[in-house]
Amino acid sequence: MKNIIVLALCMLSFSAFAQKTKNTTANFWVAGACGMCENTIEKAVDVKGVVAYDYNLTTHRLEITFNSTKITLDKIHSLINAAGYDTEKSNATDAQYDRVHGCCKYRSMEQHP
Repeated sequence: MKNIIVLALCMLSFSAFAQKTKNTTANFWVAGACGMCENTIEKAVDVKGVVAYDYNLTTHRLEITFNSTKITLDKIHSLINAAGYDTEKSNATDAQYDRVHGCCKYRSMEQHP
């Protein structure tokens, strides 16, 4: 009987925890020019609260799933900007952009969206 009570309490605790987790998926444009950009962008969002991410260099789209109780979408955009990349919501400062590698200078590319 004691085992059943402990099991019930564990299930209630797990249920309460699962309800607090607010995973959100977003998909948005991020500038990028090469495979190094892809790695840098993905590394920038590999932080606590981010559950999954995938940057598609061909479409310049980042799909990201994150726990909205631990990190905000604004913070994610800010992390990408800090790495030197523009997003559809905000741009990296000139100082941030100047730190990207020479082959990653997406602002000077003719075909860049």
